[in-house]
Amino acid sequence: MLAEIPAEILHIASQFVHQDEYKEAITCISLMPQANGIRVASPNGHIAFRCLVPYGPQCFMQNEEGMGNEPLLLPAAPFKKKVAYARKVSIENDTATFIGGKKELMEMLEARPCKPSAYTFPEQFDSLWPEPIKEGTGFWQFAFDASYMKTISTIIEKHTDNGVAKVRLGFTPNSPITILADNDGLELQFLLMPVQVREW
Repeated sequence: MLAEIPAEILHIASQFVHQDEYKEAITCISLMPQANGIRVASPNGHIAFRCLVPYGPQCFMQNEEGMGNEPLLLPAAPFKKKVAYARKVSIENDTATFIGGKKELMEMLEARPCKPSAYTFPEQFDSLWPEPIKEGTGFWQFAFDASYMKTISTIIEKHTDNGVAKVRLGFTPNSPITILADNDGLELQFLLMPVQVREW
């Protein structure tokens, strides 16, 4: 399998995996080839991240039959620590090669072991993301763990064009909250599971 993906997107995704190795697939980053790009996804059970990266010079997946149609599950550890000036990562032969540099000329900056996982990524992942709330349907109160919001806010502050977060609420008080931000033409999507508050 050969894949290339923007380095910053993999770094962001690595912040949203579970730390417990016994949690299997949700300790990994999923690269899912789709018709118009690769969906990069990572959940930890409470918060989640996804981003559709359009196919192009920094984004493609191939296997022996051509374009891949199966998800590629990568360990998060190689991407937790950011490689300075890295623009893209090439995944091949159980190695993650970081490519970039200060100048326009792209060069190899670093290589790290990165053996894909055999776990199965949760099939229901995309169904967790709610549709936006419709106008005129009222409002409700909810609560969430502040440390999860801090993780999302820190990522948005450091890795987006203007540090602005846009929020979508679902149809019910306990629907997941979707938070959106822009990164150089890409839409970053974060998910936060709320707890309904019946009395303040």
